[in-house]
Parts: sequence; structure tokens; C-alpha cells
Amino acid sequence: MKKILTLMVVLMMGVLTLAGCGSSGSGSAEAAEPLSVDSLKTIADVTALEKEENQTAVYDGKYVSAFKYGDTYYRVIADLPKEVEDAYINIDFAEEDYEQQQADLVADIEVDKVEDLTDQILTDEDIEALAGKTGAQMVEDGWSYTGSFNLDGMEVYMNYGPFEYIVTFDGDAGVANAEDYDIEAGTKDMKVKSVAFNTLGDATNIE
Repeated sequence: MKKILTLMVVLMMGVLTLAGCGSSGSGSAEAAEPLSVDSLKTIADVTALEKEENQTAVYDGKYVSAFKYGDTYYRVIADLPKEVEDAYINIDFAEEDYEQQQADLVADIEVDKVEDLTDQILTDEDIEALAGKTGAQMVEDGWSYTGSFNLDGMEVYMNYGPFEYIVTFDGDAGVANAEDYDIEAGTKDMKVKSVAFNTLGDATNIE
């Protein structure tokens, strides 16, 4: 399976309209209608959105985009013809305009599905129930290590579903150099102290 993952941070820009002695925002993403296949008909429509935390992947005949729009997280899926997928994958990343080439190539492809991922964020009750679990138990329950961590405070970045969380373990790594530490093995028997939502995780993985 060939998979291309392009991570892009999109800066949200607000337009401020001044009137008399006061001011009011215009056209913010938060006030927009929920996204759907009706509002996003083609990938060009998806590309044109002012969004945050954007992830895009092309693999197995699919174009998958996950992002935050306003206060809501979405995943958009479209079927790609094989010739389009092959051309997308073969675009030279060394070229300065490779992102524009990618966008142009898939612009007219129709969107097949728009998913609201927000309901998959763990609730406070779900998070509280994780306290006391070991790293090994977390993995058994479907959590995965991203490979990122901070030994100061034993903060470990882990994925669950389409989202990433910061999991704090109650323990000490016993080493000063993070390069010498196997985070999964080291926290296997440590217990979870707290969990906090962070951002999108491996959200383009629909397998």
C-alpha cells in the first residue's frame, strides 16, 4: 500500500468589520452551517475551506482529508480513479508548486462522504475511567503510541480513534536522554495518572 500523508497547518484569518463605535466579526467558520456532501461537492470545495489541523492522504484508491472547521472535526472521503491516484503519488515533492499540482489534479473529483468526527472525542467520564490503567492495558484497549513523549512529567502522546491525547503516566523513566528510552516498553507497567485531549491523530486512516 502506498500512502502519502501531507500535514498542513492552515492559518485561520478573520475579517473584522468596523461600524460606528463598535465592531463585529463577519463570516466566521463557527457560524457556518455544518458541512455535508451537499456543501462539499468536489475536492476543490474541500481545499477552499479555511480550516485547521489539516491532514490529507491518498492511498488504496481513496482521497482522505481530515481537519477542524470551526469547532467541529470532519473527515472527507472521495474515490480516486487509478490513473489519478498514480499521477498524484508520482508528483515530485522537490518541485516548489507540488501542493498546487496535487490540488489541481484532484480538484474536480466528487466527494463521496463527509463524516463528523467530533462525537468520537472521549467524554470526561471516558477519560476519568482511564486512570489507573497500565500502558499495556491501554494498548489492549486500542490505544497506540505516536512515538512522541516528554520525559519531564512522563507525558506520552497516544492515538485513540481519529484523535491524539496526552497521557500522563505515574512513574519515572530513570534516564535523562530521551533517545535512550523505549517509551512503549518503559510505560508498559506504569499506571495512567491523567489524559487530556490534544488534536487530530491518525485521522486519515480508514482501514
